[in-house]
Amino acid sequence: MERLFTIKEAMEILNLSYTTVYGMCNNATLPSVKVGGSIRIPQESLRNFILNNTKGGL
Repeated sequence: MERLFTIKEAMEILNLSYTTVYGMCNNATLPSVKVGGSIRIPQESLRNFILNNTKGGL
């Protein structure tokens, strides 16, 4: 089973604010799922977001 990250974990990985990551999940920039009342971000969504938004060098 694929790992699911909380918004807090995703914000630390992406080095963004909670509000920014929450907004990205809300507008589907960062695909997520709702589990109960909590938003979870699949590992593959994070990977794809990073790969699709990486510009230049390493």
